[in-house]
Amino acid sequence: MSGLPADRSARLVRWWARRYTAGLDQTTAAFRRAEIDSDLVEHDRFRRETGWPASRIGRERVWRSLAGVPADIGWRHDRLRVRARSRVTSIMLPVTTVAQLVLAAYYVAFAAYLLGSSALADQQVWGRSPLQGFDAYADETGGFTVAFIVAGLGLFLAVAAVARPVAPVLANAMTLPSAVLAVMFFWLGVWALGVVVLAGAATDLATRAPRPTPP
Repeated sequence: MSGLPADRSARLVRWWARRYTAGLDQTTAAFRRAEIDSDLVEHDRFRRETGWPASRIGRERVWRSLAGVPADIGWRHDRLRVRARSRVTSIMLPVTTVAQLVLAAYYVAFAAYLLGSSALADQQVWGRSPLQGFDAYADETGGFTVAFIVAGLGLFLAVAAVARPVAPVLANAMTLPSAVLAVMFFWLGVWALGVVVLAGAATDLATRAPRPTPP
């Protein structure tokens, strides 16, 4: 950079900038270092225009750098948290999508079971189907109603899995009824799928939530 100070204080500031940006994304680190270089040039120019000697400018530069160490460390930790959240999301979302599609397929299959079962009329659902805990008697009309509700929830899950990249908040909201139903009423294997879907939706919403960016 043209006019970049080259004395010891400036080298110290640039050394510290290299240290606390080490290991970060190259673009982020390069941008931060460029900001520091620009600040060094502007500070040096302003102080020289006001008649400050080089020694005084250097001392102020060092003190400014020391005073900014906590903020610099906080800035680094914030970027590391962002990177960690991105890694978690990159692992969690594919797992969630697969679990969501499997759960959707299970709901549709279970709905087909309800519709095709010749034993729906006058039989208690409890203990007769994979839907344990659905403590009600289902006559033919009730069986069809339950089947369509379950099929609809499965469709919601499938649509939400596809729509998440485009409309994440809406997609995650669409998964909640189906996942909660799986956690509350179904047997262990489906319960586990519901837990994975809920955890993935919560993780996705948390990573997309706006966060204040430190200067």
